[in-house]
Amino acid sequence: MKGRMLANRYELLETIGQGGMAIVYKAMDTLLNRTVAVKILKQEFNENEQFIKKFRRESQAAASLSHNNIVNVFDVGVEDNIHFIVMEYVEGDTLKDYIRKKGKLNWKEAVYIAKQIAFALDHAHKNNIIHRDIKPHNIMINEETIPKVTDFGIARAITSSTITLVEETMGSVHYISPEQARGGFVDERSDLYSLGIVMYEMLTGRVPFDGDNSISVAIKHIQEEIEFLEDDLDDIPESLEDIVLKLIRKNPKERYENAKELVKDLIAVQSGEKIAGRETKKPGILPGILATSKPKPVVEKPSEKKPKEGKMKKTTMWILGGLILLFLAVILLSSRYFSVNEVSVPSVEGMNILEAAEKLEEEGLKYEIERTESSATIPEDYIISQNPNPGTILKEGQTVKLVVSSGPREAEVPDVTGKFEVEGVQELENLNFTVKEISRQFNDDVEKDKIYDQNPRPGLMVKEGAEIIIYVSKGKDTAVVEDFVGMSLEDARRAITALGLQVGEVREVVSDKHGQGIVENQDPKPNAEVAKNSVVSLTVSKGKLQTKDITINIGRYIEYDDDDEVPTVSVKVTLIDQSSNSSVVYERNHKADETISVTLEGLGVQYYQIEIDGEKFGPEIITF
Repeated sequence: MKGRMLANRYELLETIGQGGMAIVYKAMDTLLNRTVAVKILKQEFNENEQFIKKFRRESQAAASLSHNNIVNVFDVGVEDNIHFIVMEYVEGDTLKDYIRKKGKLNWKEAVYIAKQIAFALDHAHKNNIIHRDIKPHNIMINEETIPKVTDFGIARAITSSTITLVEETMGSVHYISPEQARGGFVDERSDLYSLGIVMYEMLTGRVPFDGDNSISVAIKHIQEEIEFLEDDLDDIPESLEDIVLKLIRKNPKERYENAKELVKDLIAVQSGEKIAGRETKKPGILPGILATSKPKPVVEKPSEKKPKEGKMKKTTMWILGGLILLFLAVILLSSRYFSVNEVSVPSVEGMNILEAAEKLEEEGLKYEIERTESSATIPEDYIISQNPNPGTILKEGQTVKLVVSSGPREAEVPDVTGKFEVEGVQELENLNFTVKEISRQFNDDVEKDKIYDQNPRPGLMVKEGAEIIIYVSKGKDTAVVEDFVGMSLEDARRAITALGLQVGEVREVVSDKHGQGIVENQDPKPNAEVAKNSVVSLTVSKGKLQTKDITINIGRYIEYDDDDEVPTVSVKVTLIDQSSNSSVVYERNHKADETISVTLEGLGVQYYQIEIDGEKFGPEIITF
């Protein structure tokens, strides 16, 4: 298939991936001059209606979605029994390869990736699409470490009774939800279960269940509980452990209701906040996460025997003496223990939250994340502002309140197609988008200087300030006709083709100006502006006419009586060229006993025919 052109537009360059039902090629969209991925159903499934339906279902499901964390579908088609889907080309690794390379991911990176996947699922679920095959193999990590969900091959629209056969609904068994394994009711929470398994793998570097075959693994998902090992939890906030364990509950009702709820808790973990309704159990894991108070020790009450009066007095004296000594110790040491140092509040604005926490703690100060705010200029998890301001004098142990950036807010990409370039650029910049590139191409269908395409596509939710590429029409593709007169026919043909034009009729004429095979004239004339693929007609010289004399003995062609008067006859000479075109070149009356000389003009090999009194003789060959 390499090198094949599909739909007269997509040139297959190389194989970049292969699955059970399809092969993915890197390809060039020759119309928009961009790299794309083309997914082609394997030949052995072309007659299998079930696979074709599944393949079509993927294209329909993905094409209905438009999100920065979902691989875009640009086109679908069938050509010569080849079923194909044209998708966004993502330069990078699958999440599975990414985990393999790293062994396991830092919890912060795992939360970041999980949050982006959850955004994608939230968008799909809002559009009534369940993915049903969420796994690291179906998540691409691009060069900017942005995850993109792909492969909606077994996706289905959500209905009130989304129940299918096990073999039809089952995705990769290591990530399958218990209800999918049973062939039961499947909804948004099934995707969230699979995401929980993906998070488990990111944090630990392994899947929770494995076995000798798919059935044994599926049964484990149904029957066995998933737990983290003690070594897994060394660097993981307990609130994050709670999130994963909630996602992978056997009962869907005990999981998150939707992806949006999950996103809120993931943001809370990133910001160091407690998850609503949950108590964390490990103090000090993440700054800002409160630890549960330690239980008070149980003090056993002494037996209630009435002490003797003498012992009572002795005990009382001991207690009074102890209290006096304690009081004196407090007075003596109060200056040491009750005096608190004063410190100057350091500047932590622009720092990462962890760096800011470390700096404040070095000064003996506490901190509190007052709130998070979106910012187009301050990266996510960096400090926007602090209260009190740097340089303020505080007592050791007092708290500095911080406002932390949640990164750029998401904004919807406007549709600027159909607008003039100036208007489109102005609209994008007014909405804080960056016009990264303006690609100008000829377009026969779009007026010059109007925008006919854009990337990302309209309606996509992207970060504020994202870069946009717009494609602007240069109008109809035209060419300026060159002067071909004086060129050889072959040189003129090459020059015409190089301009994107076509060689039309080539007519040969005799010329006194140019030698044989040289262009004598052309149509259209030089410097005319014409549409590409227009036809150029050429007139080519056959060369200058040459002359040659022939002698005609009239008596050889007719009979007459020598005793009579010599008759007068008409003599006509006709010249015939290679194309069977004929012209009379000589016509006069002569005596039958004359011998005459006739001068002929022509080129190359031609023929002449003699006609006397209407009777034709010949033709004879003549070479000029």
